[in-house]
Amino acid sequence: MNANFRARPAGHALATVAAAFSLTLFLGACGGPSAATGPGAGTVDSAIDQAGLSEARAIVAEHSKRPTRIPNAEPITKPIPKGKNITFLSCGNSTCNLEADIIKEATDALGWSLTTISSDGTPEKVKAAWQQVLRTKPDGVIYTATDRAIFNAELTEASAMGIEVVACCTTDPADDKVLDFVIGTPEETKSVGRLLAAWVVDQSAGQGHAVYVDLSAFKILGTIRDSFTETVASLCPGCSTDKLDIPITALGKDVPDRIVSYLRSHPKVKYVVLSVDGGLGSGLPAALKAAGLGDVKVIGEGPDETTLQYIAGGQQQATVTFPYYEEMFSLVDALARKFAGVPTDQGIVVPDWIVDAKNMPTSDKIFPVVADVKEQYFKLWAAS
Repeated sequence: MNANFRARPAGHALATVAAAFSLTLFLGACGGPSAATGPGAGTVDSAIDQAGLSEARAIVAEHSKRPTRIPNAEPITKPIPKGKNITFLSCGNSTCNLEADIIKEATDALGWSLTTISSDGTPEKVKAAWQQVLRTKPDGVIYTATDRAIFNAELTEASAMGIEVVACCTTDPADDKVLDFVIGTPEETKSVGRLLAAWVVDQSAGQGHAVYVDLSAFKILGTIRDSFTETVASLCPGCSTDKLDIPITALGKDVPDRIVSYLRSHPKVKYVVLSVDGGLGSGLPAALKAAGLGDVKVIGEGPDETTLQYIAGGQQQATVTFPYYEEMFSLVDALARKFAGVPTDQGIVVPDWIVDAKNMPTSDKIFPVVADVKEQYFKLWAAS
């Protein structure tokens, strides 16, 4: 299965304001300066790309509307067998842990049982989880955000046993041999980086300096990072970006301190972009406040409940929602199609949504991107 997804602009640059002579040439060519609007309005800066700023604001406006389409559209035309045993391999961080309950809602609707195997995301724990899969021999496996190279031998053996395997949020492509279906591919996740970039450009009126806080241990996040930096460069020559990489061993420990330390040594940076809200944002608002960095704005992607509470309380400005329900239900849908003997859906479209305090449905729990996602999937499955 190879779904089609949107590609985004490329390129990376750091522009500086020209000297007086260059400014004179610019103004002469353009007929004089134009003032920025929105955040930072009133500042005249020749480095602002007004066309890029307008495009960024159009992107933000469009993707601040709640999507209505789920990833799949084709009904399953044959009976879906009941009684299947599914195993979910969690990647180990708080974002992945949210997925287990969502998957269970889908498997329960189909009359399947679900077992979750947790790990801390390290290669040793991931490999051990796959060895447990081989011992228990489920009908299907769902995994997220881990590198196939770590467990390729076990994956191949699972396929030889007749176990159907689907995955999310990985650089591993589907091959219709041992890995049946992948959603959240690098090509798809480019759009997330694009939205993060557009938000920074919009909020800074084309003059922002941002740091992307990365978790390079998860390869799939590299696509978001690259798309973010490339889109900022394309839309905003007066902006700059940098990267702060966080080791996986720092999660739950000193991540806020690392971010604060970076910001203190880079006082021009006023925008923090979190590659994973749920893994990197916990405790950050309090750390920024204690450090006297109240003018720093934060956006991330993949929020957990803590992130939503931060946004509702004005401690974080925005997030690009991870489509937990949409992608997890799509993984179950792919298994259902395999078990029913019909082709996997080729028309996948993953919804994107920028959420802030104004358009967030609730801060109490993770919510679907598409409000009636379950009802739409149950209709495709003829389930209730």
